[in-house]
Amino acid sequence: MKVAIHQPEHFPYLGFFQKMKYADLFVILDNVQYKKNSWENRNWFIDENGNKSFFTVTVEPKAHDKKINEVIVAPEQMWKKKLLTKLMYHYKEDFSVIYEGEKLVEINLEALEFCREKLDIKTPMVLASGLNAGGSKSELLVNILKELNCSHYISGMGGKDYLDEGLFTHNEIMIEYFEPHIKNFHTILEYIYGFDVLAL
Repeated sequence: MKVAIHQPEHFPYLGFFQKMKYADLFVILDNVQYKKNSWENRNWFIDENGNKSFFTVTVEPKAHDKKINEVIVAPEQMWKKKLLTKLMYHYKEDFSVIYEGEKLVEINLEALEFCREKLDIKTPMVLASGLNAGGSKSELLVNILKELNCSHYISGMGGKDYLDEGLFTHNEIMIEYFEPHIKNFHTILEYIYGFDVLAL
């Protein structure tokens, strides 16, 4: 069984879903530290003027002190209206239902399910927080894979820079580095709504 593991990003790029489709099981790594200015609460597209335009879920102060699945979104003031207006203007669709959750992970899971349905991706997903795997960094990944009785890990190309390959080898887990077929890193919504014709 091929397993991929990734943090729950916000409407992530095409390569995220290519790796998900390739895997037999996709683990949402929701119980690790939230990182400020990461892709967990924002993404971007190219606007009608050819400029990079970000849409951001505003989160509570000091969210970086919490795990991803603990982060609360900021009380609705203007951030949600601004975000929804921007998405409506660009994609001509109301995304309000995506943003009803009080936690960031709830919003991101809704966004992922929306995209999976549009892309017809059936790969099962599980939350890392629902597993009994501890540790950090490579140790955490190995423990997740061991609990799932998996010996085949699908990593992004960036894993070459930080994975402890010896730890995987010691536990008889093979690492496969997956290289996505992409031409940019903007949100998957650009592909779904026909702004990017690169095939999934």
